[in-house]
Amino acid sequence: MGPTPFQASASELDGGVRLLSIQGELDLSTASQLEGPLEQAVEAADAAVLIDLAECQFIDSTGIALIVRAWQRVDAAAGNGGKGGLVLCSQNEQVRRVLEVTGLEHSLRVFETRDEAIAALRG
Repeated sequence: MGPTPFQASASELDGGVRLLSIQGELDLSTASQLEGPLEQAVEAADAAVLIDLAECQFIDSTGIALIVRAWQRVDAAAGNGGKGGLVLCSQNEQVRRVLEVTGLEHSLRVFETRDEAIAALRG
């Protein structure tokens, strides 16, 4: 059985939280498919963004770089009077291991469940 086809979908939850759900493998060959939905999610200065990696089966440095750039944009906007934030959620061990090895789990807020992440964004 092969990997789940890559899919990235953006939606808005109650309370202004922008949800970006990622399925399949996020790597060099699929990263370009994430750029549009990710741009939409972080475009507002007060963006509260949740990147849900629960269905992400694999992530490489290309995917990590996209997430870091989005986080930097949201963080910079928050520093300029925006009220946003960017958080991740994932229970996938491979994805969590990559976040750990890259040190992102110490810089970004990473939660196991979507509900925990939403609660953190809503404060």
